[in-house]
Amino acid sequence: MAKLGAVREEMAGLTGRGESPDGHVVVEATGEDPLARLTIDPRAMRMAAEDLAAAVTDAARRARADLDAQVSRITEREYGENPNPMDALRDKEAVQKQLKDMQAYMEQAGRNAQTMVDQIYRNLGMRQSGQ
Repeated sequence: MAKLGAVREEMAGLTGRGESPDGHVVVEATGEDPLARLTIDPRAMRMAAEDLAAAVTDAARRARADLDAQVSRITEREYGENPNPMDALRDKEAVQKQLKDMQAYMEQAGRNAQTMVDQIYRNLGMRQSGQ
């Protein structure tokens, strides 16, 4: 779990960068903001509106791809051959099964703890309140 926390912290500081082929439009993307920064060179203002919109969209896609590549490198570096815990989120059925298994485990742990408390009370000759 500590490793996952460190990975999340490292990922929080990532910034993806993308630019149009001519370099007149630059976009920076973060995990929290897909358009964290947009820089448009004054020369791009001479472009037709449709071309400028396409350049911004393209730069934004490139920024997101760069950010995704950085995330992949971090998870591969940290988890290597081990399963990446983020992969589990892609399989909804597997996540649901794991959650049900965890719930059953916690319910059993709660019953076991209550049994131990009851045994302690009996051993001490005490009664629990409400009994």
